[in-house]
Amino acid sequence: MFARAALILLLFGLLGDGGAEKGRDGNALFDQGRHVAAADAYQAGLDALDDTTGAVYVGLQNNRGLALHRQDRLGAARTAFRKARRAATTEAERARVLFNAANVAAEMKDRPGALNRYRQVLLLDPTHAAARFNYEYLKRQKGGRSGSDPSPLEPSPFAKQLKKKADALVARTQYTTAAALLRDGMQRDSTVRAYREFVGRLEEIAQIARSDS
Repeated sequence: MFARAALILLLFGLLGDGGAEKGRDGNALFDQGRHVAAADAYQAGLDALDDTTGAVYVGLQNNRGLALHRQDRLGAARTAFRKARRAATTEAERARVLFNAANVAAEMKDRPGALNRYRQVLLLDPTHAAARFNYEYLKRQKGGRSGSDPSPLEPSPFAKQLKKKADALVARTQYTTAAALLRDGMQRDSTVRAYREFVGRLEEIAQIARSDS
């Protein structure tokens, strides 16, 4: 099951233009669970805009995508998120829209597209817990554990303690250090290998971060 961000809607300030006003109407309808009406309100806001590059436009497209997503109109939601992403100008906007787009891609069984978007979110915001959870969840779905293996490797108390230390490093976005800690632990205790897939994911995220720097 995928994690969702706690704040899903882009909010609209107290602006006088019709687009922002329709956006606020859409937010109220969305909160009431009236997703069809909310999507219509966001579209009305878009129709009222002259500027298709500003924050209000990004917010309306993002929120319309969320309302369409709640209706299971995944293709239309994906298009709305794509438009929002192209117009986003801040890292916070891009991360939020990319996360929503990744969730839609995952539901559409577009695993490579979802993984790519979650990676982009983590590059923009390495502390994004929901993106990290969903990224690792999808990576685990790649093959899964073989049913012919009746005795999975059980980590020792030392291995479990090492994993806790690695998790603390990950919380501080120190992916390379966390992976190295576990790799070193494998030389001392073979049961640390129970976490080898986790180590691989850490190394992949660290490599992405290095390539973007």
